[in-house]
Amino acid sequence: MFKNIKIQTAIITLLFLTYGCVSDEGNYNYEKINELEVTGIQEEYTVYTGDDFNITPNIKPTLDDGTDPDRYEYKWVALNPAKLAIEARTTIATTKNLEGILKLPPAKYNLYYFIKDKVTGINWQQPIITLNVVSSIYEGWLVVGDVDGKARLDMVSIIPGIPQPRIINDVLDAAGSALKLSGKAVDVECFSGPLAGSVIYGVYVTASESGTARLEPDSFAWNQTMNIAYETIGGSFPTNFAVDFMKCPGAGSENYLYKDGNIYYFNRALQTRYGLPQNKVDLETKTFYAAPFIAESSATGTPVFFDVEKHRFLRYSNSKGNCSAMPPVTASPTVLDWNNPNCELVYMTTSNFNLNESFAVLKNISTGKFYLLRFNTTAVQTYYKEMLNAPDLDKATKFAVSPDAGYLFYTVGNKVYEYDSGTQSAKLMLDKGNEEITYLGFSKRGSKVISKLILGTYSTTGKLELYTVPPVNGDLVLESSYPGLCKIVDVSYRVR
Repeated sequence: MFKNIKIQTAIITLLFLTYGCVSDEGNYNYEKINELEVTGIQEEYTVYTGDDFNITPNIKPTLDDGTDPDRYEYKWVALNPAKLAIEARTTIATTKNLEGILKLPPAKYNLYYFIKDKVTGINWQQPIITLNVVSSIYEGWLVVGDVDGKARLDMVSIIPGIPQPRIINDVLDAAGSALKLSGKAVDVECFSGPLAGSVIYGVYVTASESGTARLEPDSFAWNQTMNIAYETIGGSFPTNFAVDFMKCPGAGSENYLYKDGNIYYFNRALQTRYGLPQNKVDLETKTFYAAPFIAESSATGTPVFFDVEKHRFLRYSNSKGNCSAMPPVTASPTVLDWNNPNCELVYMTTSNFNLNESFAVLKNISTGKFYLLRFNTTAVQTYYKEMLNAPDLDKATKFAVSPDAGYLFYTVGNKVYEYDSGTQSAKLMLDKGNEEITYLGFSKRGSKVISKLILGTYSTTGKLELYTVPPVNGDLVLESSYPGLCKIVDVSYRVR
């Protein structure tokens, strides 16, 4: 039975006589009020944020004949006792039934159900309901991509104790995040590293118009001060600054940003914030246009950039905040002249292979031939040879390096090839038919996924696939497939 919460005031008049009192023998007429008997509501619920959540009360009035469907007003209110009063109260529905996606952050709430009888003006309240909202975004794949030309962040959520992963479309909306992506999808990154304040795990998402924003890693909450502009020296970036990509060496406190030929550096341990472009040579006055690749090496290694205009490799010093020339070497068929390679850089990355070796695919300007260069964390070359027997390499659009075997993967149209530098030949590994390949990569963080080839494809919707890469050029083994996603642009794994 609902509680009547209307406060009634009774006026009592006492008449005092000098030597006695007068008894009240009046008549009273009591009118019945419209009571509401409500069933179908439990005392406690547990639900994942972003899930469909429904409560369908059965309401039986004592006096209402049911002829007026608009007689009552309804309100469902969630109260978080751990928050300040101004932030604690959230109205989640104004309908008789509570139906739809629950968008509350994880917490233990007191859930209230109010009904107002508009005829009598009396308000009724259901006894407090306990609502446990638990995270559906604990761990898993974050996928940023486009739907109808607009950016969206999806998630393949891995929930402890539940064997089947779940697909959460538009996870920002499902989690009740205030962040609204606008423009095209660009980048998503998850890593331990450079953050303002005391939080040391970063979840960053970038769209072309809304810019790069950091999410609170457990709830995906966001406010304006979490844009990357607030991690700069004196607001060096505009509020909607959108990176092209980010690079974090291992699990350290360093991070690199790349945007339109410029590279920026952050080091939380050294309290170095993003500021001036770092793509500047120590003995030169102007910045150079950096290629959109960074061999970030490791936290203790030598990062390497590439100058697009002068076609040269350069080593970066974070202590000096600029670059310097690579150590001179004598060029030969197996050694590349760092400072005058006569090559364009097609691709470069640092892999976990062979203690963080870096891989670079180069195209000779004079001959048009392709070469594969590998070098270690001290910028010593370990491999340099022409890439032979690599079909349609000149048409390749995406590259990735296996952290286990050091195979170089590349895509041409809807096909995936694996290049083995030992045999100097490539093998066709996948032909996706009429599916467009939109993403190729390996995760650099998370022992559960670090050696899996990640493939994003698109037909009518996006699909994320994970493959095991066998040794000795064995066929790829499909391990997991997650359909129903956005058109994938970038992927990162949210580690626990």
